[in-house]
Amino acid sequence: MADIRRTPYKEKHVKDLSVADFKVTITGAVAGLREDGFLLGDGSGEVFINTSRMETIDVYKENEIVKVFGRLMPYESGFEIQAEIIQALAGVDMAALKTIKDALL
Repeated sequence: MADIRRTPYKEKHVKDLSVADFKVTITGAVAGLREDGFLLGDGSGEVFINTSRMETIDVYKENEIVKVFGRLMPYESGFEIQAEIIQALAGVDMAALKTIKDALL
């Protein structure tokens, strides 16, 4: 049996998330802030990023571009990602990144 802790993260679009996914990475813009996390939009949809289990967290701003690595948690009303790593991508051209991702995914 494979060790799920060592399973690689899969690059995904929000619209393509499914219950079969476990560890995912999504790149997008911060769309809304909450005390326990933030809403992340990638142009295909939005997903809540839960940061409550992270030891330390930087303060993110609306429209800031970030890449989130985490575990996908399915719920009746959709999905949530339990963040493990958040990488700020200041200065990244989201249109160019989307073109590249669409070609690869």
